[in-house]
Amino acid sequence: MTAEASRRYPIFPPFTEWVDAFALLGGWDGRGPLPGIRVEELMEDGAFVVHAELPGLNPARDIDVTVEHGVLTIHAERHPDKREKQRSEFRYGALARAVRLPQGTKDDEITASYEDGVLTVRVGLDRVPAKTRHIPVERR
Repeated sequence: MTAEASRRYPIFPPFTEWVDAFALLGGWDGRGPLPGIRVEELMEDGAFVVHAELPGLNPARDIDVTVEHGVLTIHAERHPDKREKQRSEFRYGALARAVRLPQGTKDDEITASYEDGVLTVRVGLDRVPAKTRHIPVERR
């Protein structure tokens, strides 16, 4: 296997993916405060975009999106069906996920839309120079 292929397909996923997996289960013991929401983050047309899986919800009633101190928080609540169930593997109750926003976000340019069970949040970005600045170190 080439070095490039081994980097692309590691044997073990990065540590952050392990932490995310535990968060989706509700914490380290599976009984955490709130189960997580699966998200996908990407850059698109000068904006930071977050897609969140939230099937079967009423966005006006069940989904709340907030931004504070550079953190986007998605809070949702799935209400149980009133019908009598034989068996259910659905998870009801509160769901939450926090996503740290990149530098240069414009708080006044944030939009959210919901379609086909996916919440899409678009955050406008200022152009942040990618230039590295070297700082001279003085010897004393």
